[in-house]
Amino acid sequence: MKKRSGVVLSTLLVAAVTLAGCSSGDKGASGSSGPTQTNAPETSKAPDKKEKVTIRLATAMEPATLEPYKKVVDQWNAEHPDIEVKLENTAYAEYWKKLQVMTASNTMPDVWVFTPGLGAQWQENGMLLPLNDYIKDDPSLNLEDFHKMMIDYLTYEGQIYGFPYDVSAQVLFYNKNLFDQAKLDYPTNDWTLEDVRTAAKKLSELKSDKGKVYGLLSTMAADFTADSYFRAFGATMLTSEGKVGVNNQGGIDTLQFFKDNIDMGITPKPEQGKTTRPIWLNGLAGMMADGGWVIPSFKDVPFEWDMVRIPAGPKGQFTTGLGGAFVISKQTKFPRESYEFLKFLTSTESLNEIVTKTNAGVPGRISSQEGLSPLLKKYADLIGTATPYQAKNGILELQTIVGKEMEQVWYGTKTPQAAVKAMEEQGNKVFDDKQKK
Repeated sequence: MKKRSGVVLSTLLVAAVTLAGCSSGDKGASGSSGPTQTNAPETSKAPDKKEKVTIRLATAMEPATLEPYKKVVDQWNAEHPDIEVKLENTAYAEYWKKLQVMTASNTMPDVWVFTPGLGAQWQENGMLLPLNDYIKDDPSLNLEDFHKMMIDYLTYEGQIYGFPYDVSAQVLFYNKNLFDQAKLDYPTNDWTLEDVRTAAKKLSELKSDKGKVYGLLSTMAADFTADSYFRAFGATMLTSEGKVGVNNQGGIDTLQFFKDNIDMGITPKPEQGKTTRPIWLNGLAGMMADGGWVIPSFKDVPFEWDMVRIPAGPKGQFTTGLGGAFVISKQTKFPRESYEFLKFLTSTESLNEIVTKTNAGVPGRISSQEGLSPLLKKYADLIGTATPYQAKNGILELQTIVGKEMEQVWYGTKTPQAAVKAMEEQGNKVFDDKQKK
């Protein structure tokens, strides 16, 4: 799934709620019935004609990664004249808010992009179609070919609710040219965050006629990737008991580390609504932590680069993983047809087109990973130790809270101690309110 670096939710696209061909109704919600058909009067002249089915597919892709989806949808439509799929794409920054509005108005798409954890409210509230009955009666489906971490993510109370299209986690990218100029050894998989800071200080002393050089581009994003850093310092976004776990010394030290990097001038201060990634693409950053979803944008960068695992903190090295999947709305009128399209969309051949051939990340099927470039195979190995993001209903709201509190730390208007306390109090209130409903 595109990452995917932060869930920045902005103004709702309310006008997009009323969508043509919206799926509503309760038939087929159990996942065991067939497609809804027109009940034409019986006649001896001719059998009933099957109603043409229209399935809405909702994606949240950047323009550069949308074309392969169009190709796969066009192929399906050409091969299935009675089942038409209509593709509806929304920018990722607007996607989750748009889903909230469509949920409230009962206009959910039939098949849609789903990120485990972020989509917990739909999973926990019974809004997704369980697939177990379809899977057990489908000898053509090889469930073991899907990435195990992602299937675990998509399993809730014994039911599987979707199939993955990719798997991802952060790595540390580094600019080999800048390291050579600074006469520094390249990062290794054994580096710590202190090693990163030491190198970043020297890299930031380099001069360029294109602008200021930063040793480390990254702070933290208020999403699943932040959990890797919190855990490295002895905290966690969410405990196994479902509570916010950042209000301790580990959480304070995490925020302080990145705040100090900003104050030292080795990391640029984030600006709301702006991305710092152009600094990297222009060759003015020595290191940047990000996910495999950004690799396609590196195609024409004017420097050589490589990547290693996310560095370790005082408590060890942790890589929190996530990925994209597709699920089916329980309210769909066409559960069987939606399941067949879901299989097609996440088949080896389709994922080869969508993910493997485009270098857009690591596909959610093992068989589709065979065609990865050497670069992406290396990335797949680097994130092989990734563990699932501990998420639940309310995590979207928590991430918004975390993002606002971190921003105040970066700008010096709040201390790390006050920020993690606010994250805990506000986040746990969200979770408590969700449980009461």
